[in-house]
Amino acid sequence: MNIKEKFFDIFNMYVEKKSSTKKISKTLKKLLPYQVDTNLIRLGEKNDGGYLVPDDLLGVDRNYSAGVGFLTKFEKDLEKKYSINSSMLDFNEINKTILPNKATFIKKKLGLVSNNQEISINDWIIQTDKDIILKLDVEGDEYASLIDISEENLKKVRVLVIEFHDLRNLRNDIFLNLFDKIIDKLNNHFYVCHLHINNVSKIKKIGDYLVPDMLELTFVRKNRIKFFLSKFSVLPHELDNKTVENINEKYLDKNWYK
Repeated sequence: MNIKEKFFDIFNMYVEKKSSTKKISKTLKKLLPYQVDTNLIRLGEKNDGGYLVPDDLLGVDRNYSAGVGFLTKFEKDLEKKYSINSSMLDFNEINKTILPNKATFIKKKLGLVSNNQEISINDWIIQTDKDIILKLDVEGDEYASLIDISEENLKKVRVLVIEFHDLRNLRNDIFLNLFDKIIDKLNNHFYVCHLHINNVSKIKKIGDYLVPDMLELTFVRKNRIKFFLSKFSVLPHELDNKTVENINEKYLDKNWYK
C-alpha cells in the first residue's frame, strides 16, 4: 500500500482510476439516437411512466416489464390498443387493481440466479415467445440483467425500453468499461431510436461532458428498420414530456455530438 492509498484508507475512502475523456466521448456517442423509418408513439402516462416507442407493434407476442412501481398505463395501453399482454414484476408489494386485466405479476426482482426473491431474466422470459417488448426500470439492476440475457432471448426483443441509472459512475474507468461492453452488446442487435433525460437526475461534469445520472432510452431491433440513414434524431422529440412535472426539463449536452 503506497502513501496515497494509506491516506485514503485512514478516511475510509478508496482510489479509483479516472475515465479518460476520449473513452467517455466514444461511449456517449453510442447512446445518441438515430432517425428510423418508423414514427415514434407515446405509450403510458403523460409524465413519469410514459415512453416513446416505434409504431411497429403488430405481431408482438408479449411485453415484459421489470420495475412496476405504481404506474401501469404503458402496459394498459399495450393491452387495450394492441392486444399485447404483459408479464410484470416488482420486488415491492403492488396493488393488483392497478395491473392490466390480462397481465401476470410476480413479486420478485431480477437477479442472476432464480430463488425465492429473485428471478433471472432468462427464466422470466417464456421460451415459446416470439417477438417481445422488454421494459426495464430496475434501479441499477439493469446492468447485471443485460449482461446475463442470452442471445436467444435478446433476438426476440423487438423494442427495448430501459432507464439507465447511476451514470455518474462513468467517471470510474472500471464502470465505464463494463457499461461500454453492455452498450456494444445491445448495438449488435438494435439501433437507439430515442433518448430522454429523467429530469430528477443530477448532472455531473465527466471529462468534457455533462452527464445526467438517469437516461431513458428506446432501442429497436435492426431488422425492423428497412432504411437506415445514419442521421441523428432531433431532440427533444415533440412527444417528450417532463418525467416530473414541477421540475425544469433537462436537455442533452450538445458536446456529446462532437
